[in-house]
Amino acid sequence: MDATTIKLHSRTKSALDTLREENESYENVISRLILQAKNKGLKEKLIAAYKQVGKEELKILGEWESASQEV
Repeated sequence: MDATTIKLHSRTKSALDTLREENESYENVISRLILQAKNKGLKEKLIAAYKQVGKEELKILGEWESASQEV
């Protein structure tokens, strides 16, 4: 694995320290935060998609409802 060095302000390192679980590396903390950020975006996209599907299903339900009343 290639490694690199990054500079952080001491307050940023302190913030990372508060997020670390016991004996967790900074690599793992940062990777976990990145994954959480990606999942947050995915969650918002899924919510929007489900809302759109719900609108379409309500429209279809309305069409079937009027057809059911005819029978």
